[in-house]
Amino acid sequence: MAPIRSAPMLSKDKPYSNKRDPRPPTGYNLKRKTHGLTAGAEFKAFYENTHDGPEPYYFPLPLPVPEGIRPADPRGPPLTLDDLECIRLLGGGGNGHVLLVQTRQRAVPKLFALKAVKKKDLRQQEIGSPGDTGTISRERRALVDMPWNPFISGLLQTFHDDRNVYMMLEYSPCGAFHELMRSRDPLAPADILFYFANIVCGLEFLERYEIAHRDLKPGNIVVGADGYLSLCDFGAAKTNIDGPSVDTWIGEGTPAYQAPECISAKGQSLHLRYGTAVDWWSAGVILFEMATGQMPFEPQHSHADHAPATDFWKAIMGSALHWPTNAQVGRKLKSLVKGLLTVNANKRLGAHGVLDVMEHPWLATVDWAKMRRKRYIPPRLGTPVTSLSSRAKTLNPKHYPGLHFVN
Repeated sequence: MAPIRSAPMLSKDKPYSNKRDPRPPTGYNLKRKTHGLTAGAEFKAFYENTHDGPEPYYFPLPLPVPEGIRPADPRGPPLTLDDLECIRLLGGGGNGHVLLVQTRQRAVPKLFALKAVKKKDLRQQEIGSPGDTGTISRERRALVDMPWNPFISGLLQTFHDDRNVYMMLEYSPCGAFHELMRSRDPLAPADILFYFANIVCGLEFLERYEIAHRDLKPGNIVVGADGYLSLCDFGAAKTNIDGPSVDTWIGEGTPAYQAPECISAKGQSLHLRYGTAVDWWSAGVILFEMATGQMPFEPQHSHADHAPATDFWKAIMGSALHWPTNAQVGRKLKSLVKGLLTVNANKRLGAHGVLDVMEHPWLATVDWAKMRRKRYIPPRLGTPVTSLSSRAKTLNPKHYPGLHFVN
């Protein structure tokens, strides 16, 4: 067995040791090295011809793109009508049916709302009113002109087959706002403030792009899975709102939420400026309904759910605003509702800009930048629909030839 060799000696006076000397070597400036000055001096000496001015140097933009090289698109290929299958019927009306669809052949299907409109109805609208583009065309134009916004249920894509034209919209899985209002009638003061601020954010966005909804009501407001509200159904929307145009505004909207200038121009100013003021009237009706559980202008001789439109018009045009005796409503909230439900549209709160509403004392506690980014905790999260195929059998697949149906 070979003898074990001992560690070499560096000098006669100092034996070899594996322990590192904690003291820095002579001439080493630890503070200077930590601050990076020495490293910067070494970098500058190495790159002598680099930019050395008060401002940092940036390459001129746009940078040249090599020929034949294109950046990869992280998105998948666009969807077609063949990629969707219908699950159930969500709702319907005079402007078509709204279907719940999902993507096919995907591990995690995505849900969308698909509005189907018959081509025959579109042709009849064009023949019957050549001066107007029809409710469907108005809705599509309004949605196309708008960029995405979290408080608007936007248009994603359009399709068509031999029978229908389809508009694929964002799907809110928790139903309409009127269902939430009826389940908790009236709402708590903090809930009223939160939900009305959501509506204000949606109307602020529409005002920025000069779009009037003209049919704002709880049935056209949906609750998202995050608990926030978004506006939908732009079938009555108008994009060009500058200047007076009485003929295209009279009769638009739902009678219970119609502004007086949409019922009759009688009694209004000759210089009435039709525009987003009609939406602020509807917002005031919704705010009154949230606070009291009642409508501000109810017909006297018929129930509000079954009253004809003429009864609502008489109540709106001929009666003053009265609060229920048992309503627990503060002075600031009453002031806001009174400003929104002003008959003269030129003097109505919000008619000259959304800031008049945002700066009202009742909304003073709202941080609007935080609300726009959805940083507030909602009063409650939305409850998604549990049964998706409960109403699939009510649809006739022959009426939607280009669409697949779930088994």
